[in-house]
Amino acid sequence: MVLGVNGIRLVTQRSGVARVIEAVLGCMAEVEHPFREIRVYSPKPIDAAVRLPAYAHNVVLPSRLPSGLWEQIVLPRAHGSKDLLLCPSYVIPFLARCPTFLIHHGSYEGYDQVRDVFSRWTLLKTSISYPLSARRASVVTTVSAYSRHDMVRHYGIAPQRVHVVPNGVDTRLFRPIRTDRTLSEWRRRVLGADVPFILYVGKPTRRRNLPNLLAAYARLKNRRQLPHKLLLIGTALPGVSFDPLIADLGLQHDVVKIGYSNHADMVLAYNAASVMVYPSSYEGFGMPVLEAMACGTPVIALNNTAFPEFAGGVATLLPDAHVETLEDGIADLLADERRRSDMAVAGPARAAGYDWRIVTRRYLDLMLPLAGASIRAA
Repeated sequence: MVLGVNGIRLVTQRSGVARVIEAVLGCMAEVEHPFREIRVYSPKPIDAAVRLPAYAHNVVLPSRLPSGLWEQIVLPRAHGSKDLLLCPSYVIPFLARCPTFLIHHGSYEGYDQVRDVFSRWTLLKTSISYPLSARRASVVTTVSAYSRHDMVRHYGIAPQRVHVVPNGVDTRLFRPIRTDRTLSEWRRRVLGADVPFILYVGKPTRRRNLPNLLAAYARLKNRRQLPHKLLLIGTALPGVSFDPLIADLGLQHDVVKIGYSNHADMVLAYNAASVMVYPSSYEGFGMPVLEAMACGTPVIALNNTAFPEFAGGVATLLPDAHVETLEDGIADLLADERRRSDMAVAGPARAAGYDWRIVTRRYLDLMLPLAGASIRAA
């Protein structure tokens, strides 16, 4: 049997959804399943850095249509009606005649400021395509109980139809590094000196409160003479620049930015950091928090959305992302050596239950009935 995969998110630099696709496909090489072939469909060749397992191959379907229409017209026509189609990024082809497996990563309708973040056209498209996809998919999953609650509320679907399968982490890669020399060399290479630093990982979207983090960091430098630098990874979003704010706060020599980082460097960044701060007001899951925990890095996030489900009791979860709250939360954790030592042990232990191999088996348990139905129909 063939498994088709919508691989459109693998064409450019891989963000969260693309990394989910890559991780699940990679783990399928290690677990038993009925698929003799996996076809990863895309309108252009996928990113050369993506490592597909031996039995999976990229099927390029060139088209002049925009990506949304490619998914709705070109993809289902090429895949056909017999085999299962995995749609790992919110949307299925509405006219698909094959079984469809949808992965939904968080309903942004639940975010109060969504209209300030996305264009009207984007909101219009998603308000139609997301609910319709969730209703029409043969099986629909989402990454947290919080996201399921939002999908039920905003999409009008029965809660028993939505299966919760959390995001995962590659614990063989994201793990503690105890070699001080390796981490010292990394800090010198990236920061220019072997100095401690606070880490932020993620796109600079409004809900992640990066301006507040910068303001809190400025207070820590000015009021408490904090020796740490601030490293921002993944903030190279077109049309968004925090350089003016960094200059206004007088932080030009203290803030280091890396637009994009590969997995290997991310592991070093987490391990080399004194603390990772992820002050997001809304997340369907929050993979950087789990990755940092897997590395034993002390983590600060917010006590909202999905974070209590997988990070509660391990990460420090603040009540809000106000500047004063972030300032005090960072200062308190940096001063509490025992708490940080406890996090270094508890983080990897918690993350072990979210290893991608475990998560992939949960996906396969839901796929297998659909695969069996397809075989019988053929």
